[in-house]
Amino acid sequence: MNAAATLHETLGSVRSQKYPRLEHIVVDGGSSDGTLDILRAAPEVRWISEPDGGRVDAANKGLRMAAGDVVAWLNADDRYEPGALLAVGDALARNPDRAWVTGYCRIIDGAGREIRHAITSYKNFLLRRWTLGLYLTQNFVADPATFVRRNAVNAVGPLDPAYRTSHDYDLWLRVAQRFGPPIVLKRPLASFRMTEGTLSMAGFEAQFAEHLAVARRHGDGHRWALAANRAMSNLIVMSYKALRFRRQLLSR
Repeated sequence: MNAAATLHETLGSVRSQKYPRLEHIVVDGGSSDGTLDILRAAPEVRWISEPDGGRVDAANKGLRMAAGDVVAWLNADDRYEPGALLAVGDALARNPDRAWVTGYCRIIDGAGREIRHAITSYKNFLLRRWTLGLYLTQNFVADPATFVRRNAVNAVGPLDPAYRTSHDYDLWLRVAQRFGPPIVLKRPLASFRMTEGTLSMAGFEAQFAEHLAVARRHGDGHRWALAANRAMSNLIVMSYKALRFRRQLLSR
């Protein structure tokens, strides 16, 4: 909602994929900033604009509208990397028994510059070693860089609106428990925009508390993984607070 400043770039990143039979659906919550003018000028996009209950409600609405065999969600300020969809389609075609695919995700700032390289490298390191136990220690799967077969989502159910920021973690854990590990592509598939005011920046303390609640929901038999999740969540929250305090000092 009200993402006109970045929507051109997001739509262009999908359009430039040149993927055959691509279905692009945009669910808008009733924007008033020029978003609808952008959507009206994009004939390749199927869209609706109406009040909704937030991101989870909008994503589930888009899921119900979609007819494709593979689905994914992309925020209005994120973008796909060149060739991402072809790489995903090829991986799923070569592995018909696998239900989902994920890959690397860059972190970018408001101007589109890559930031937080160390965090990205750390998450990529964990992603290459994906196991259910390791995934329960923290959420290192990037939602914009993750794709799932429609029949798998139908089997486990849609995104859970009980989670404001960890709905993707909950969904991917349900998919993993039912269908096994993802195909991990060792290449960037998407870029996630992190700026002041986004949920990830404004609510990081609540976010990691919710991550822990999700891990506990799915963590039967993984006591040590849950203990690690709690410890890592506390450490990450303290690190974020330290970074924010440092920025405040430097801005004085």
